[in-house]
Amino acid sequence: MKLLGILLVVSALTSKGYSIICKSCWLFGSQPCTEPTVSCPDGNVCVAAYTEVTVGGAMTPQYSISCGTWSDCNVTGSLTFLYGKIHTGTSCCSTDDCIPPKPALPEESTRKNGLTCRTCSSDQSDYCYTGDKIECNGEETKCGRMARKLSGTINLKDSIRGCSTPSFCGILGNQQASVSGLNVDMKMFCSDGATDLYNGLFCSLIVALLTKLMF
Repeated sequence: MKLLGILLVVSALTSKGYSIICKSCWLFGSQPCTEPTVSCPDGNVCVAAYTEVTVGGAMTPQYSISCGTWSDCNVTGSLTFLYGKIHTGTSCCSTDDCIPPKPALPEESTRKNGLTCRTCSSDQSDYCYTGDKIECNGEETKCGRMARKLSGTINLKDSIRGCSTPSFCGILGNQQASVSGLNVDMKMFCSDGATDLYNGLFCSLIVALLTKLMF
């Protein structure tokens, strides 16, 4: 389950400008990695991502630094599932071979927000589905499913479904990157919750059919 902590920032091309050198690395730990380095696309900055994954009471920290854009900077988010939680945050710097300040993580909240989501996890497939449900707290106002494929130095597929912040449904949870021989393809599929997309479609079809038969 430690591998759930590998959350990397995507390298992307922005405006034309000065090309800087950034570290391109990841490790399990609470201190930043330091090598190797790469030349980034024009207009990029160096982005650090710090993640804490808690499963069954045990926390695993993970740190990465890579090329990224200014839109990747100073973002926090979380994903909560039945057996644990992922907290992640980013920070940036914009000089050659710099180390961004340690990213802040989102604050914990025990305030119920009224949303209920299905929840599951799998370390063997990039899809999971279950009847289990979880009540969402605080800023986790989306129901999300993370689907991830790792290749290169690590090869696996995994998935998590639960309560997500909008930021985790966006930039934090949708990543394609290659760092230190590890290729990451991660996607988030999110909804506003309450009713599953396919169940909602099925119910709509039933209602339409009954209406046609009655009238």
